[in-house]
Amino acid sequence: MSHYEMPIAEYVYTEHFEEMNVTQDVYLTFTDKKNSSDQFLYVYNLLKEYDWLPKKCDGSIRLSQAHRRWRKRLKKYLKKIGIFINMNCTTAKKNNNTSDQYRSRGNEAFKIKKYEESLKMYTRSIMTAEIDSPNFALSVANRSAALYYLEEYEHSLKDIDQTFKSKQYPLQNYYKLFERKGNCYRQMNHTSLALKLYSDCLSHLNSNTYLTLDAKAKIKIRILGFMKKCEEVEEKTKIMNVKYKSLTKLKFDKNSVLSKCVEIRNSKEMGRGLFASKHLKPGEIIIIEEPVAGVFKNNKWMFNCNYCFKRCLSAIPCHTCSQVIYCDETCLQKAYASYHTIECSLVYPLKEDPTVEPTHDLALRCFMRLINVMGIDHYCSMVQTYNESNFCFDIKSNFLTDSFYSIYALDGNETKRTVSNLFFMHCTASMMVSLLLLNEYDIPSNLLGTVGGSLVHLLCITNLNSYASIELSKYTGESNNNIVSNRPTTFDSIALILCSAYSLINHSCDPNVIVQTYSGIEVTRAIQPILKGSQIFTDYGVKFMSHNKEQRCTHLFDQYQFQCQCHACINDWPNYVSLGFNELFIGYDQLPINNKENNKLNIPKSAISKLNEIICYTII
Repeated sequence: MSHYEMPIAEYVYTEHFEEMNVTQDVYLTFTDKKNSSDQFLYVYNLLKEYDWLPKKCDGSIRLSQAHRRWRKRLKKYLKKIGIFINMNCTTAKKNNNTSDQYRSRGNEAFKIKKYEESLKMYTRSIMTAEIDSPNFALSVANRSAALYYLEEYEHSLKDIDQTFKSKQYPLQNYYKLFERKGNCYRQMNHTSLALKLYSDCLSHLNSNTYLTLDAKAKIKIRILGFMKKCEEVEEKTKIMNVKYKSLTKLKFDKNSVLSKCVEIRNSKEMGRGLFASKHLKPGEIIIIEEPVAGVFKNNKWMFNCNYCFKRCLSAIPCHTCSQVIYCDETCLQKAYASYHTIECSLVYPLKEDPTVEPTHDLALRCFMRLINVMGIDHYCSMVQTYNESNFCFDIKSNFLTDSFYSIYALDGNETKRTVSNLFFMHCTASMMVSLLLLNEYDIPSNLLGTVGGSLVHLLCITNLNSYASIELSKYTGESNNNIVSNRPTTFDSIALILCSAYSLINHSCDPNVIVQTYSGIEVTRAIQPILKGSQIFTDYGVKFMSHNKEQRCTHLFDQYQFQCQCHACINDWPNYVSLGFNELFIGYDQLPINNKENNKLNIPKSAISKLNEIICYTII
């Protein structure tokens, strides 16, 4: 979102100082500072002087009065042009009343067999319910029912066990859980387990004093029918239905994310990049890596773990806030140890603030992970050493697996940024440091400038190198027969992530590789033949097929401060929209074999050369 063609987050500070009539003086003083540490301290104290930093009020962190006043003006302006933004900064707290509302919406969807919608609502209800409350137990139990009807039996079982564990679910309804658990095992061909659970169901049913005799009789007939079906089926303990087989896990060596077919080199035109050390065919894998950090985009956190980013339909929530879920207790504890203890009370209450961008969350998460691994003294020492040296990427070094260099040594393009943009980054870093201090995070006063300057660098890194992790839009892996059997295959942008090796790949509007997500692991593979010695290229959000040259140039210069010189830009290749249907599907016999032949279709010479190169390589 932008305001007068400037991002909202950047505009807020620019407008403020323009109103004070001090912008020019502020920028001059800012640029006169000799290093990033001094620049940060200047901006931090300036915002403090103008009462722009957040404060603590009644035990909770609040934005400054100036910031809140600006947000009100922004909300009023956006409303006039038909844009509505929820700027409520208290949504991160647990609230059983809110949880009940989500559960009611889930129940309504469940009644009309909209199981996917009910799954979403029940998950949201679980996230907002107070832990160890009856509201939490009811929501988990209801979600297990939605998962059962979606044929996600293993996830349904996990939720049923979680409901039992809570000890808050009504005892008179236990028979429902035993029946559902038995049904799950029956559908998975575990008939012996199903029979035992049906027997437990009947025992609880007999002791139930809330049901009428007629109701009990109907349920008993249903359970006995299920038991008969189990007895008729020959138990097959080793053979499962193919759709319940777990997907093969992608294995990779964390100490070697790059394949042996690529290497890091420096080029005069584009700086450092990845190059093919042998001929690569389409489909060959060149990078397998886990993100060094990531944050979810929009509402995609409903079905993905906030730590490992894997799909988790029976996830557990944070014990304190209502914004994140995890695969299990292991991921939850890892997240707490790594970053979430700070984020829980610091970042998420400000999540709806339009001046807080996903790249800001990502930069702060990178900082918290490094601090928790290294300690603040060692971290600051490494930052100072890095700033004083001319660090150079070396394929023989272990920088890709080093906890500090794998993040901090990535390019941030600080020298190419405008003064206003760099000043904005310092304002954002000042807000972050202020929030950390308000959260009683111990930053020694002599290290304040180093910490702030490092956050500026991390903000520039995430702004330049982060990208969207893409997954299939289906909420689950294998079976959706009830609701999406005719849905076309589409992809969703799940999370904004940072990957060290992938960040080394330079841009082309005609990329020769693509990155895909496999259960939290990022895999980069070739999509074109790549000759030995050729550079590996990805796209930075724009391709010649879908964006015209003007759009690509504008995006790349505004975001990354460079002019693309790829073949598609030099020769101004047409995009697919501008081509007629017949031109998109050209037979090989219609193409000129070389550049000298008559080119009736007016295909650029570079495209013909490339086609011939691909054909020759494929034949070889």
